[in-house]
Amino acid sequence: MRIETDPASHLDDAAALLSSATYRDLAAQRPTDAIRRLLRVLSSSSTSTDASLADTFDDALARLVRDYRNEYVFKNAIVSKIVFGRHRPTTASAVLELPLGSSFADVAVFNGTSTVYEIKTDLDSFARLQSQVADYRTRIEYVYLVVSAERAAVAGRRLPERVGLVALTSSGSLRTVRHAESNRDLLRSDHIFGALRQAEAEAILAAHGIGQTETDPVARWRRLRDEFAALPTDAAHAGAVAAFRRRGEKIVDVATNTALPKSIRALAYSAPLSGAAKARLLTRLTMPVALLRGS
Repeated sequence: MRIETDPASHLDDAAALLSSATYRDLAAQRPTDAIRRLLRVLSSSSTSTDASLADTFDDALARLVRDYRNEYVFKNAIVSKIVFGRHRPTTASAVLELPLGSSFADVAVFNGTSTVYEIKTDLDSFARLQSQVADYRTRIEYVYLVVSAERAAVAGRRLPERVGLVALTSSGSLRTVRHAESNRDLLRSDHIFGALRQAEAEAILAAHGIGQTETDPVARWRRLRDEFAALPTDAAHAGAVAAFRRRGEKIVDVATNTALPKSIRALAYSAPLSGAAKARLLTRLTMPVALLRGS
């Protein structure tokens, strides 16, 4: 499949296609918005008539990797190279835009431990990096900054203590410039608690023989918070890693399905779907683009 040179509007169309909104809509009963975005991308490409909708997503990502490496390009590279490359989706899980303190981690990966990848595209400044790292290092064992290869030297001079550095190359691969150091001595159980859902925190405490007896919701939450804060940090961290990995278990069947193109792996982790929605999504991805073009 040949990709034509893109004006800015075509890159905008490709970026809009590779979004969680499109992913969810394509899995909906009436995927009106997803079809409209697919048609916009198809109007500026030479995708062959026997190609599938999955190929259209791959073409859109190829355009972005070549001409406009936005945040999604970084996110999908991290999910593909780390979760599917260094690890396996059955043993590692990714959470996108994970709230940690007053920050949102772009990509957090959980396998035997926890790792955050903070993305700074070529259009992003490093102004908030120090405060973001401060939020991450009391909740996550390893923290990496991810930038383009062209920005790696500048980023290296601004890198906070213990933070690793990863460079995204022009071909879309990842290169580790500096390995992160462990934050285990900085972890705080009360901070880890804030990243968890209430049911997850209750399950972690129950595993340590601590049950909840309060019936009033506010009193129950406060007691839960206080008891979780008293947990040893190793226990709190291990419980959180297991909880986040369980979230990923609900996505494995889609993420590993051969019908899902590599270009939307990150979307699978950003927008979990119900069973029926998963089936609709995977079926539609195999459809030929000719059905949309009316040819």
